[in-house]
Amino acid sequence: MAGSSRKLQYADRVAIQQADQAIRKDAFRALVEIITNSNDSYLRLEQAGWSVSGEIYIDVLRRHKNSTIRIWDNAEGMNDSRMDKVVGTYGEATSGIKEDKNVRGMWGRGLKDSIFGLGHGYVRSFKGGNFYSCSLLVKNGVPTFSLDEPVRALVPVRQQYGILEGNGTIIEIIVSRDDVKVPQFDNFRNYLQRHFELRPIMSNPKRKIILREMTAEWTVKQEHELSYKAPKGVKVLSERIKIPDYPAWVKLELNRSSIQLSTRGEEGDYADGGLLVISKGMVLSLTMLKYENDPVAAYFYGSMQCDYLHDLLKNDEPVLTATRDGINWSHPFAKALRLAVEAKIEPLIEKERKHAIREEQTKLDKQLRNKIDRALHELNHIALNELSNRKDGESRIQLPASGMLFFPERAYVQTGRTLSLILRADITKKAKPNDVVAIESNSDEVIVLTPKVKLKPHKADPSVGEAIVRVEGRQVGGEGLIIARVNKMHAQAMVQVHSKKEALPAPPTRSKNALFNDIRFDDRMDPRQRVYFDRVNSSIVIATNAPSVKRYLDENNRLDTTMPGQVLLAELVAEAVCREIAREGVEKGRFLVLEGSEADAIQNHFIRLQNRYSHLIHEHIVTME
Repeated sequence: MAGSSRKLQYADRVAIQQADQAIRKDAFRALVEIITNSNDSYLRLEQAGWSVSGEIYIDVLRRHKNSTIRIWDNAEGMNDSRMDKVVGTYGEATSGIKEDKNVRGMWGRGLKDSIFGLGHGYVRSFKGGNFYSCSLLVKNGVPTFSLDEPVRALVPVRQQYGILEGNGTIIEIIVSRDDVKVPQFDNFRNYLQRHFELRPIMSNPKRKIILREMTAEWTVKQEHELSYKAPKGVKVLSERIKIPDYPAWVKLELNRSSIQLSTRGEEGDYADGGLLVISKGMVLSLTMLKYENDPVAAYFYGSMQCDYLHDLLKNDEPVLTATRDGINWSHPFAKALRLAVEAKIEPLIEKERKHAIREEQTKLDKQLRNKIDRALHELNHIALNELSNRKDGESRIQLPASGMLFFPERAYVQTGRTLSLILRADITKKAKPNDVVAIESNSDEVIVLTPKVKLKPHKADPSVGEAIVRVEGRQVGGEGLIIARVNKMHAQAMVQVHSKKEALPAPPTRSKNALFNDIRFDDRMDPRQRVYFDRVNSSIVIATNAPSVKRYLDENNRLDTTMPGQVLLAELVAEAVCREIAREGVEKGRFLVLEGSEADAIQNHFIRLQNRYSHLIHEHIVTME
C-alpha cells in the first residue's frame, strides 16, 4: 500500500474533545488503553494456537518538555493496510470483539484517544519481513494521520526499536501538551500495576510487563517487573446467580480481608476493595454497588463475572458509559444485575456492621479499658525486665546482645510502595566498617530491593554501623520477615502490607520500650488458634469464636465479666506474652542458646517465664470476687 497522508475521518473539534473526555490528560488512562491493546494482540495469537513471549515493555523518558513514552510488544504486528484501518480510522470495532474474541477493545478508538490525549505520536510495527510506520500529529489544529511507505526490516532498524526478530508493535507518545504531567518512575510503578483494568494482565503468569526508566541516550537507567496479587483474604461467598427476566447468569465471588482495604472513594481506579465486573475475561468496572462509600464494606473484594455483558456490547447496547468509566447502571440489564448481586452481599455486609458496632462498644467500655491498660503496664514491665540491657546514663546507640537490629522492628508498607528500614550493627567486635550484610525475606508478599547493603559508621556513634534496607509490599494483608545476616550476627523485622494510601497511624505506644500495646478480641479470627501475638500492631488477639473460648462468653459476647471468663483470659494473655518474650529473647540474643537449637530454647524459656510471671498476670486480669 502506497504512503499517504490524510485528515482523520472525524471532525477536528470532536477528535480532541473525545480524547480529553476519554484520557482526561492522565498518562495512566492512556497506558491502560495501550497495554490492553498489546495484551489483546497476544490473546488473539494464543487463541489461534501460537506460542508467545507475552512481554510488554513500557519505556519512559522524562524531560522538562516533550517527555516520551514507548510501549512495545512481540505480538502480531501490523502491515500497512491493517495500520490504515486500526490507526487511521475512528469508531470501528477493530479489536475482535465483533468476531466474539475474548479481547478488551470495544470502540476502536482507544489508541487514537491515548495519543491525542497526551500530545502526538507514532505507531511502528514489524510484520513479516517489513517495517511499517505511521504518525498521529496535530497540524495547525487538525488531527492528521500519515502512513509511510513500508521498508525492509533490516538489522539497524530492528536494533533501533529493540525488536530483534519476529513481529511486534511500538507505540511512541510524545507528551507535548503543556497541561499533561508525566509521573515520576515510582508512581508509574505503583499505580500501573494496581489499576483495576490491568490486574488480570499483571497477575497473568503468561505475561511479563517491564517498566523501564530511560536515559536521554535511550539506555536503561532502572527497570522493574510489574505484578499484582489480590489481597489475602477468606472466601465468604461463591455462587452462580440467575438474573431475573434475562437469559443471563452472574458468578459472584466475595472475599473478606482481615484488614480494611482502600475504597474507590479513596483511591479511585487503584482501590483494592470492591468487585471487579468481568465479562469473558474483560474487566469492565470496579464497584461496591450501593456500598461504594460504606466503610464497613471496605473489608470485602472479589468479582462478578457475567458473559451476557459481552453479548450486549457486541450488539452495541449502551451498557458501558461513553467515557469508559465502567458500567452504565441506568441500563435495564445493569439495574437487574445490580439488584441481584446486592441481595446476596447485603447479609454479609450487615453482619460486618454488627461486628463493628460490638467492637466499638468494647473500645468505649471504660472498665474493660482500665483493666487492659493496667495489665499492659505490668506486661511491659515484665518484658523490659527480661529483655533490656540498657544502663542509665548511657548516651551511645543501644544494640541488643546479638549486636544488630532493625529500626523499626515492626512496620507497614502500602502495596506497590517501598519502605526504608534502618539496620544498625556493632562494628567494633562482631563486624567491621563496610562489611556487606545479606538481606532476605521469607515471603513473596514482601520483597527485598536491596539484597546486599554496606555498614557505614554512624555519625553520632562510630562504634555502630548503619545501612538502609529497602523493601516493597506485593500483596495486601501479607507479612514478611526481613532477615539480615553478617558474620554470626542476625536481625529481623516484621513488615505487613496494607492497602491505604494515607499514612498509617502507629498503634498507641505507652512507652518507647513497650512490647505490648493492646489486648483485642476478634470473633472473625481463625478459631483453631485461640490466641496469637500480632507483631506488626504489637497486639495480643483473642479468638472469641474458638470453641474453648466461646463457651465462657456472657450473653453480650464478653469474656471479662465472669470469674471463669477472666481466668481463661488471664491464661491466654500469659501464654501469648510468655511465648513472645521467649521468642524475642532468643532471636535477639538476650537469652543464651546453642546454635541450631533455637526452637528448643524458645520452648524452655516459655515454660520458665510462665512459671515466673503467670500469677502476676492473673492478679491484674482476674479482679472479680
